[in-house]
Amino acid sequence: MARQGKLVLPNLDGMDFVPVEIEAPVPSAQPLPTPSTGTIDVINGDVTVRFDASTPAARIAEIARALAT
Repeated sequence: MARQGKLVLPNLDGMDFVPVEIEAPVPSAQPLPTPSTGTIDVINGDVTVRFDASTPAARIAEIARALAT
């Protein structure tokens, strides 16, 4: 039948569809932030910039980008 250009569908007689049920997500406990001890060094040639480990990644990226130009 498919070779004749007709749509071939499986026999669905007696098949029932079950509605989908989705459970509400269970709130998960957020991990406590661990206090950072230490430093992060960004080195470019003769220039070294030392950050506290709690410095946001976006700020470190800004300064690293500025050092690269």
